Amino acid sequence: MLNLLNAEFYKLRKSKAIYLGILVASILALLLYGSLVMIDKINQEVVANGTGGVIVSQVGDGVEDGGTPESMMQEIGIIGVLQQMFGGHFVGIIAAVLVSIFVIREFSSGTVKNLVGKGYARPVIFFAKMIPVIVLMLVFEVVVAAVTIGMAVPFMGWEEFSATAWGDVAIYMGLQFLFGAVLAVIFMLVGELTRNLAAGISVSIGVVMFSTTLTAGFDLVFHGVGMQPSKYWVLDLLASCPTTDCPWEFAVRGVLASVVWLVVAAVLGILHFRKADVK
Repeated sequence: MLNLLNAEFYKLRKSKAIYLGILVASILALLLYGSLVMIDKINQEVVANGTGGVIVSQVGDGVEDGGTPESMMQEIGIIGVLQQMFGGHFVGIIAAVLVSIFVIREFSSGTVKNLVGKGYARPVIFFAKMIPVIVLMLVFEVVVAAVTIGMAVPFMGWEEFSATAWGDVAIYMGLQFLFGAVLAVIFMLVGELTRNLAAGISVSIGVVMFSTTLTAGFDLVFHGVGMQPSKYWVLDLLASCPTTDCPWEFAVRGVLASVVWLVVAAVLGILHFRKADVK
């Protein structure tokens, strides 16, 4: 087991995909901050509405009306930008690609077949891959969060940065890291089931983009019995995670639901891997 883990972490360190994913996420964060700057300039009537492709449907009160233009940057704050990055599918989509590449290329390159041929137990092989996948997801999210927070200094200024409620940021990001770890195992399950890079990436992105729509439909189906499946699906929890004053009920429900989905995804992956042929 330790030899397999060492080999997987070595491949993880050598993987260029994670660095590319961090670069893409950093560019997205930069674009978010740039959009907020443009919105503020439009609200202050410094530039025309629609400049740079940014259209503000409701412009704040102008100076000539005696009003003070509202700052979208100050209104959203650092935690609002983090919410857009992590709750707005940006990080999830990039992570789906990273995990799919890391998992599925092992099947296409014949690495998994060699490990099975050497006599390693299949559950051991699965766990030796699952642990680095979770680490990959957590490292990726931590770096993206650090880059996003770091960008706030030049864009928002030190005063806004220091006024941030860091306790709320810590709770929000802690839950996001938990949900992200579960998502990583779900993406791994998809990769193990498909074993095709294009299919694995497509299905994983589909899970990120459309699964919440399905749970919303299930909410309507079970409305008569007062049940809301969306309250227990990890992606709904991720998207609806409060940024301030997180209720204990949400935190406990999020932790319990995450543990259940993590176990379910791992068990399903192991069961399928034990029975399926490895080519």
